[in-house]
Amino acid sequence: MDFQEYEGIFRKYKDIFQKYEDFFNREKYPKFSLESYLPMDEEVCVCLIGKHYKDCCKKKLDEAIKFRKENFKLVEEELNQLYFQKDSKLISHKIEEKSVNKKSISYCSAHEVFGDCNHDDSIVHSHTLSRGNVLNNLSSGNKVIRFNDHKVPDVETLEKEISKFYSEVPIRKASVTVSFCEKHDEELFADIEKDGNTDYSGTSIQNIEYSLKAITFDIYYRIMNIFYMAELISENKYATCNSDGSQSEYFRNYHNSVKTLFRLHPLMLKMLNELKQLKKQEVESELETIYFELPVDRINLSLSEVIEFEDIFCYVNVINSKKPYIIVSYYKDRKRIISIDKLKQQYESCNDKNKQLFYLWNFIKELLINAINIYFNKTAFNKLSDAAKVYLYIVHREGIADIPFEWQDIHDAEIMGILYETSS
Repeated sequence: MDFQEYEGIFRKYKDIFQKYEDFFNREKYPKFSLESYLPMDEEVCVCLIGKHYKDCCKKKLDEAIKFRKENFKLVEEELNQLYFQKDSKLISHKIEEKSVNKKSISYCSAHEVFGDCNHDDSIVHSHTLSRGNVLNNLSSGNKVIRFNDHKVPDVETLEKEISKFYSEVPIRKASVTVSFCEKHDEELFADIEKDGNTDYSGTSIQNIEYSLKAITFDIYYRIMNIFYMAELISENKYATCNSDGSQSEYFRNYHNSVKTLFRLHPLMLKMLNELKQLKKQEVESELETIYFELPVDRINLSLSEVIEFEDIFCYVNVINSKKPYIIVSYYKDRKRIISIDKLKQQYESCNDKNKQLFYLWNFIKELLINAINIYFNKTAFNKLSDAAKVYLYIVHREGIADIPFEWQDIHDAEIMGILYETSS
């Protein structure tokens, strides 16, 4: 697909998704059979141009499965070219470029609750990791490191080319969405955006502001991922099937992205309503927050993310706010998260700093596996061996289930020694 065709498809999306109400209208997204995860014929097509699936992409996708069974080597080669290109040519990179830098996906998250938004053209680039209080304190030379979005190759290729799987990012471009107007971006995050000098004190307003950062990122990312999958299917019909011709995870992932988007949206509205009332001192917060003040001078990673524990959405932030903290918030709805309560109890009852860090390391590995909105200090990251960088990437993309314990132990020790930083 050349650039003009790509631009044309995005213009069609832009016609359909123009404002807040469009992005959060369930009828504008595909629906899937829960038995097969195939798109429903009479619902919006997965390419998102507005037609019904049966009148749009269904025929070409059915033909793709038949063709691939007989020509799987040819198709596999084509898909590898699609998934292993340079950063600038990856579809995910193009989607991010158009969505964030060109504001093709833009809305004010506070529109429904606060109203009185600035004009549409005042939707601003918002840092979902607080620039003043998090990114400035994390960065070296105003730059941070993040994971790239390539498909994971075999380990041998990963070992030879590990530098391609991480990017160096200036903090002005790190953790950015266009999901608030200027007025609400300034108003809603005032308590955690004070030049990086405000310590974390665990107030209700601070906790909900950090949580709002996490959920608005996750929602924006879900929408961007849906657009990515729509673009993927427009560019290559073979993305829907495996090398043997069977159905790939494409439709299931698409279904889960849409489903999660509309599970998170009412929670974001609840959070915004609560913040509105808290700022007027009208209510007490319903948000449950557990935090860990780390026994080190700094932690060389930061993240702001929605992560599920025990089927409950948690709003997780790892920050250096004078001191380093892990902050976990959630709406308990009569149910507490036992694993996090147990971790907090272990942590606070232990007087040995090394044991405390060990307890937290297993939790941090869980975050490394699940977090998308995660960044590393550049100087600390560059101290890691290439083998540790390979391990870290595999853990992030595929988890630890297939990694031998001996390999985990060796690389965990190296990564812990660099991510946990002390002056002594």
